Amino acid sequence: MFKRIIASILLGLMLMIGTNISYAAPITITAKQNATIDLSKYEILTPEKPLYSTENKNLQLNGKAPSGSEVKIEVFGTTDLTKRNFNLTKLPSEKDYIQVINEVITSGNMGFFQKQIELVMGINKIIIDFGLEDVNPVEIIIYVYDKTVAQGAINNTRAVRISNLIPLLAK
Repeated sequence: MFKRIIASILLGLMLMIGTNISYAAPITITAKQNATIDLSKYEILTPEKPLYSTENKNLQLNGKAPSGSEVKIEVFGTTDLTKRNFNLTKLPSEKDYIQVINEVITSGNMGFFQKQIELVMGINKIIIDFGLEDVNPVEIIIYVYDKTVAQGAINNTRAVRISNLIPLLAK
C-alpha cells in the first residue's frame, strides 16, 4: 500500500514537471572568441526557434538591442524550381538563395526593434547582424509551405495505402 502511494506521488510529479519542458531550442546569440561584451543586451524574441516550418508567409521579427543600435536584417529566399526537393533536412546551397530584403533598422528608446517580413514559398534564410564585430550574426531558417498542396500529398498517400491493402484482404 505504501509503495503504491509513493509510486502515485512520483508519477504525479513527473507529469507536472514534464508539462513545463520546452522542445524547441531557443535562438542563442554568441560572441566571437576573446570578446568582452554583455550578450544579455542582445536577443531575438520572435521567432523563437532557429529552424521551423509554417504555412504563414508573414513574419513579425522582434528583438532586443541597446537603444539606438543599428540592426541589419537580410532575408534570402529560394523556391524549388530545380526540383531538388529542398526541405529543412536538405537545405539549398548558398548560391541557390536570392536576396529579398536588405534593410537596417534602429532599436527604439526602450531597446526593442521589430520588422514585418513577407516570406516567399519555400526556404527562407534570415540573417540578423547587430553591427558589432564581437557578436556573431544570427541565422534563422524558415520553410514556408502551401497547406493545400501538403494536405493533397497526405491524402494521396492515404489513398495509395488503402488501395494496396484491398488485394491483401481479398486473399
